[in-house]
Amino acid sequence: MTLVLEGRARAGADEAEVEGVEVVHAAGDGDDTIAAIAEAHRAVIVVTADRELAERVRAANAEVVGPRWLLDQLVD
Repeated sequence: MTLVLEGRARAGADEAEVEGVEVVHAAGDGDDTIAAIAEAHRAVIVVTADRELAERVRAANAEVVGPRWLLDQLVD
C-alpha cells in the first residue's frame, strides 16, 4: 500500500515503508504523484472519490475504487 501525502500533510509522516505501507511525499500536487504511480505500476488499485483523478488513473489503465471499498476491506 502506498500513501501519498501532499502539502502540510507531509509533516504528519516521514517518507518510509513501515509494515507494508509506503509513505510518499508529493513534490507538488498529490494527484500528479498518484497518476504517475498508476502509469508506472498499472497493476495498482487507486482509492479516490475525486472524479478527475479517477479519469487520469483509468487513462493509465489502472483500477479505481471508491473510499467505501477501502473501508469494507478494513472492517470485519
